[in-house]
Amino acid sequence: MGAVAFLFAGQGAQVPGMASDVKDVPKVKKLFDLAEGIAPGVVAKMLGGTQEELNRTLLTQPTMFLADLAYAYAKEEELGAPVCACGFSVGEVPALCFAGALSEEDAFRAIVKRAELMEAYTQRVAGCMLAVVKLPADKVETLCDNVNTHPANYNGALQTVVACRAEAEEAFTAKVKEAGGRAMKLRVSGMFHCPELAPEAAAFEEFLRTLGWRAPRLPVYANLTAQPYEGDFAHTLALQMCSPVRFTATVANMRAAGVDTFVEVGPGKVLTGLVERG
Repeated sequence: MGAVAFLFAGQGAQVPGMASDVKDVPKVKKLFDLAEGIAPGVVAKMLGGTQEELNRTLLTQPTMFLADLAYAYAKEEELGAPVCACGFSVGEVPALCFAGALSEEDAFRAIVKRAELMEAYTQRVAGCMLAVVKLPADKVETLCDNVNTHPANYNGALQTVVACRAEAEEAFTAKVKEAGGRAMKLRVSGMFHCPELAPEAAAFEEFLRTLGWRAPRLPVYANLTAQPYEGDFAHTLALQMCSPVRFTATVANMRAAGVDTFVEVGPGKVLTGLVERG
C-alpha cells in the first residue's frame, strides 16, 4: 500500500447500526461519551435507529460525523496515519476534526449546529437531491436552470448530483430521460449545496468563528476548491454548504499529489466506488 488518503463519507451513506463494529475501540468509546454529553441519545439512535430516523438531517449529520470519525480512528490503528484526507459534504467536518483542525468537542458542536440550520432550511425550502447518471457534467449543467435546479455534487465523469426544488422534480427527471440519462433520488431530506442555503451558510460561519481553530496535522482537501484547506478555514467550510462539492477534481488533485490508495472511512463504499469509476 502506497500513499493513503482517507475519504470521509457524506449524507446519504447512513445505515442503521453503523459504527457498531468499532464502538469498543477505546478512542471511539471516548468520542461517543463526549457526544452523549452534548446531544443525549445520539449514539443510541446511530446504533439502533431506523433508516427513516437516520434520514432526517437533524440526526443524519451528527450520526454520520460520529460514524466517520469512529471508522477513521479504527482505520488509523490498522493502517497508520494517511497522507491526506477529504470529506464529502458533511464528511468534511469529521475530516477536519481527524486532522486536528478542530477538537472533537468543537467539531461535534459544529455538526450539531450545521444540522439544526439545515433542518430548519428543509422546512423553508422543499426539495431533493437527484443523482443524474449516464450524462457528462457539462450536459447536466445545461439541463439545470440555476433557479429550481443546480449542479450540486460533481461525483464522476458520468454522475452529477442535482439540487432540485420539489415542484421541479418531475419535469427535470423527464428532461434527463429525454437527454439519455437517468435521475435517481437520494436518501436526504432536502436540496443542498446550492445558493438557496446562503443565509444558513452565513449563520454557520458566524458560529464557526467562535471555535478554536488549529493548524491540521495533515492536508484536508476542501469541497469548495478541490485543494487543501488554507487561509480562512471557517469561511471555506461555511461556504461549502451553499456551493457544489467538487469530488472529481479533488480525487484528481490527490492523485497528482501522489496518492495511490483511497480508503473510505464511513459506513459504506460509496466514495471508493466513485473513485474506481472515475
